[in-house]
Amino acid sequence: MIRNAHPHMRYRRFGKTNLQISVFTLGTMRFLHGWDKPADELPQDSLENSYEVIQTALDNGVNLIETAKGYVKSERLIGRALPRLTQKRDDYYLMSKAKPDADPEAMRRYVLESIENLGVEKLDLFAFHGINCERDFDNTFRPGGALDILNEMRREGLVDHIGFSTHGPPQLILRAIATGAFDFVNLHYYYFRRMNAGAIHLANALDMGVFIISPNDKGGHLYAAPEPLLQQTAPLHPVTFNERFILANPQIHTMSLGLSEPAHMDLHLKTLQTEGDAPFWSAAERSIDRRMQEAAAESALFACGHCVNCLPCPERINIPEVLRMAHLAQVHHMLPFGQTRYGEMDPNGVWFPGAAANICTRCNECLPRCPQNLNIPERLFAAHDQLFHADKQSNQPN
Repeated sequence: MIRNAHPHMRYRRFGKTNLQISVFTLGTMRFLHGWDKPADELPQDSLENSYEVIQTALDNGVNLIETAKGYVKSERLIGRALPRLTQKRDDYYLMSKAKPDADPEAMRRYVLESIENLGVEKLDLFAFHGINCERDFDNTFRPGGALDILNEMRREGLVDHIGFSTHGPPQLILRAIATGAFDFVNLHYYYFRRMNAGAIHLANALDMGVFIISPNDKGGHLYAAPEPLLQQTAPLHPVTFNERFILANPQIHTMSLGLSEPAHMDLHLKTLQTEGDAPFWSAAERSIDRRMQEAAAESALFACGHCVNCLPCPERINIPEVLRMAHLAQVHHMLPFGQTRYGEMDPNGVWFPGAAANICTRCNECLPRCPQNLNIPERLFAAHDQLFHADKQSNQPN
């Protein structure tokens, strides 16, 4: 049975959970004032905004709402909105997330706090937020650790399905999937970043649900796409083109929409309006794809296949990501996106790790590992000159 079925929405089986989930999930990172602290202060305009966004999404057939303990006010705003909805509790699913804490009892506390904040009796889905590094992996899987606690809570009826989200490197994601411990995975994959294709394939082989994180914002700030990119994907909006690329893969079941206001739903519904119920990837999309590939081939960085053979870098430079952002800036005029993301890189972080490219020492360890024989040090210095913007450097050391 499909919860909250709507004729204009599409639904897919979410792996071994056997839940029929809408191909769009309402992600709730972007509620008005949602990141303002303290978390328990809920301004009236935030309450109205969150309610209107949730109600609009559900009215259009969305049946999964995704949140996290780390989204500051999000859980509490959802909890205040749910009793006001025209839909009943069994018309939709709720997913929350929390980090895999070194203290296993903290994991229990996080889940109970999420349940209390949301005002529900249990969570349909709960994910580790996220398995991004070896420490997270160990906290999750060690005996008596976070996963054991979540499985206890599942037996107690407080959580139905367990998964993990990740911003980690492909090999770590593959290891976590291969354990067979999870029902679903939330990860990054979209037109402009495909390095997790192998993880999606393995997850599908293990009958896991596959949830795509932030396909349009971290997927390229596509809501604010530059005019040249709008021309490259015409007559489709870059958001529509990207979402159809994602949904053309039957191994993917849902993707998050970070709506900040109700009117934003209209753009996403256009993704589902294929002419004559044509497949998501048909003649129009293939024509745009050829145009994009032709434009990309004009850049020397087109040769970089993001194979990650160049890693690890002794200076902790995230070489594939730096070159990818430089390529997008050159070919698709996505310089503001590249500057912002480059500025968010943190050599000591786990969410978007990487040191500034200009600290390359030209040790040349990466050169023999590159199958395309790129002069990586030269490309890194050029990328830094292109992407560095003093106003957007939030984490990098000087």
